[in-house]
Amino acid sequence: MRRTLTILTCLLMSITLFASVDYTAYSKGVTVTEDSSSPTGYTATFIYDELESYPGLGDIVKVELYSDCFMLFSLDEGVSGFVDPELAHHPSEFRPSLYPAGGNGSTTCYTEMTEFEDGLWGAQIPLSSGAFVYNFRVTDSEGNQKARLDDPSNPTLTNSATGIHSLSSLVYVPYNPETMGTGLFADRSIELPEEDPAFQGTVETIGYIGDDGTLHGLAVYLPAGYDAGREEPYKVLYLSHGSSGDVYGNELRWMNEGAVKNIMDNLIAEERIDPFVVVTMNNQQFKWIYPDIETDQFDYIMPLIESRYNVAAEPEGRAYAGLSAGGTTTSNMLLQHPSEFSYYGIWSSANVEGHNGLDGISSKGVQDKLTDGYKGQKIMLAAGYWDYLLERVRDFGDYLDLLGIPYLNYVVPAAHDWEDWQLVYAYAAENFFWR
Repeated sequence: MRRTLTILTCLLMSITLFASVDYTAYSKGVTVTEDSSSPTGYTATFIYDELESYPGLGDIVKVELYSDCFMLFSLDEGVSGFVDPELAHHPSEFRPSLYPAGGNGSTTCYTEMTEFEDGLWGAQIPLSSGAFVYNFRVTDSEGNQKARLDDPSNPTLTNSATGIHSLSSLVYVPYNPETMGTGLFADRSIELPEEDPAFQGTVETIGYIGDDGTLHGLAVYLPAGYDAGREEPYKVLYLSHGSSGDVYGNELRWMNEGAVKNIMDNLIAEERIDPFVVVTMNNQQFKWIYPDIETDQFDYIMPLIESRYNVAAEPEGRAYAGLSAGGTTTSNMLLQHPSEFSYYGIWSSANVEGHNGLDGISSKGVQDKLTDGYKGQKIMLAAGYWDYLLERVRDFGDYLDLLGIPYLNYVVPAAHDWEDWQLVYAYAAENFFWR
């Protein structure tokens, strides 16, 4: 019942808020404009262009815009480790000190769209600074639905080698200090695309045959001005996604939903970091079985990347990080191979008591292996304040404390969602990796 109430509130407020919009004035896709009537100073206008057909569905009679990161939450309400849908504020209620968060179905904001021309649907939402994921859900005359549709006019990143695309389209909103305030995390313009072509890096996509004999995908961020012949190899970060529900295409999620390319471009352009390469993989194809992931990382991914790109082949120039299930994978990399990377980013999950048959940091044998291999490698633990796996990350930190191993701890005002991981990555890129 609580989930239903949250969704209905979002629907009703959205329908009444922008009831008389002339959607014919906007292009297909999403348009962000300054708006003095918006509590954030900006309004995002979404125009959905129906596909010619949807397999298994008849005539479309309803289209909904939705995102699990549009709703807003306050650090003064609720408790850590739990995002309470009853405490959610609609985007139209924005005020400084409210933060976008969600990450699960109970906090999804569904906005019913208006059909203003045949097959064209419009909706508006006031949004604060940063990058937001969004999708669409369509319903036919018989009540059948299809969800998790991206925006055909604002498509997601696609791996050209595999033909698989990421899951959500993104909308980017500038920062307005007068309406959004100047508090911590108010300005998230670091997540927006870099405007200067001279500082725009590239994302290359690759396919390779893994140890299981199937096709796997990689995505590789190369900073602007990447020099394949540079004498000093580029430092390289290997970055794992989490469990998304889709087996294929997860190598794209950090680059797309995580806004990694934008964050890197902006930090490099502002000379806040030295350029480095980022490689994202798809560990979900191995069903998160760590020994298989380990084999893929050391016997397939790293040899391929090191032969194809001018990147470091020594631990001092390599880092590994990941979110959620990728955070657990990173913790396993630390526990099983503490000397193979110089930096470990364990975000939004960790292997504490054991995972998929592999002992966690609570095991005495694992602790001994870690302490024997620890030679000053840097460790960063991070999660959202409302992240349901926050305590697991904290528990991992408690064991590091017992072992006398230092680490950086970072908590952001978000849940188990991309709003969390965008903030965590931006901080880590500037303040953690090779610092």
